[in-house]
Amino acid sequence: MTKSIDADTILERLSADATIHRLHRDLSGEPTIGLPAPAPAADPAIFHGLPGEIVKAADPSTEADPVGVLVSALAACGAVIGSGPFVQIGNTRHPLLIWPLLFGRTGSGRKGQATDTAEIFLHNAGIGYGEICVTGLSSGEGLIERIRDPDSPEDVGGTMDKRLCVTEPEFSTVMARAKREGSTLGTILRQAWDGRTLAVLTRTAYRASHPHVAIIGHITPKEFRMRLAESDMAGGSYNRFLPVYVERSKRLPIPEGVEPQVLADLSGKLHDAVKAARQVQRITLDDAARVLWSTELYEEFTAADDEDHAWTEFTRRSAPYCLRIAALYAALAGRPLVTADHLRASAALVRYSIASAVFVLDKQLRDPKIDRIRRALDQAADVGLTRSEISALFSRNVPKQTLDELLASLTASGQYETVTTPTGGRPSIRYRRTT
Repeated sequence: MTKSIDADTILERLSADATIHRLHRDLSGEPTIGLPAPAPAADPAIFHGLPGEIVKAADPSTEADPVGVLVSALAACGAVIGSGPFVQIGNTRHPLLIWPLLFGRTGSGRKGQATDTAEIFLHNAGIGYGEICVTGLSSGEGLIERIRDPDSPEDVGGTMDKRLCVTEPEFSTVMARAKREGSTLGTILRQAWDGRTLAVLTRTAYRASHPHVAIIGHITPKEFRMRLAESDMAGGSYNRFLPVYVERSKRLPIPEGVEPQVLADLSGKLHDAVKAARQVQRITLDDAARVLWSTELYEEFTAADDEDHAWTEFTRRSAPYCLRIAALYAALAGRPLVTADHLRASAALVRYSIASAVFVLDKQLRDPKIDRIRRALDQAADVGLTRSEISALFSRNVPKQTLDELLASLTASGQYETVTTPTGGRPSIRYRRTT
């Protein structure tokens, strides 16, 4: 018999399984005053199989966060393997595509080092990773053009190889481009995550059948919250990504890089693993994994579907991600069956991702300036406050850009909204708590 698990129970499991402090929350889903959500900590179970072996071997040579290295490796492996292996959920076929979005502070996050460390093994494995590795997402049409179907056998612009691994070190720019009027980027990204044919109705030549695209994004938490305030999260573009918070793991004044023999040995293993994975087709759960999924994990990762907090909106696809990652672990082991161990490793990683979303999206509540605005808006109730009145809370000493960021962070939380009232001239805009 399955048991119902609410969002608060998920947070308790995050604490137990990822060894992080209890995320104290009241029934409204807000952190208890004085006890903000802590940074997530990784359960060692996530470092499973060959990907985990690569991370552990590389760790002494880099300041990158091991979790960042792991998810970068998983995304790159899923892309280079191709669309052969898949896991089916109901009548929906899920390719083994992982889209990690690495959240890290400027300078200390070491986001780029994490992806670079993973990619060195991919490049040295001799599996064609360099041929599918690109950057520069600018438009939906641009993505289609890179892997579009050839118009004829003589069309040198098209390709039958639909694999692509896109690394975006400035993902905030991608978010800005997707927001532009008339942009198809968000729509095309949603289609690509599903593995559906990419096409633009206004351009018959722009069509890419059976795409297999992985995306690795890098962004700071502050940039993400700012861009998110300007975007439509409900459209689902960003809950296709797997949020992963990263920090510098250690200080290495002169990092030496991976030892050549270790790199050669593990790259050779990766070559063989990818070659074997390409022979796998549909991946299913073995008996033990079915029991684990049915009695525990399914309820855990679908419990927040009906919740309405910022972090739950960002983790709507936790359940399919758990199965995709578990299936990728199985494929890299050359197996068409997901075991309970694969599922446990995957579940631990998804819990870390949920904890990352909680940490990043709740962090806006920690700024004392934001707390001050929140208190004032709560007291103002339905009447709300104008921008000028909010500025007066700080004796008008807060710069315009800073005030823009504070107000954007508030509205991004979903707990506060803007109300526009016509005045005959310039409309009046007031901020108030969401009713």
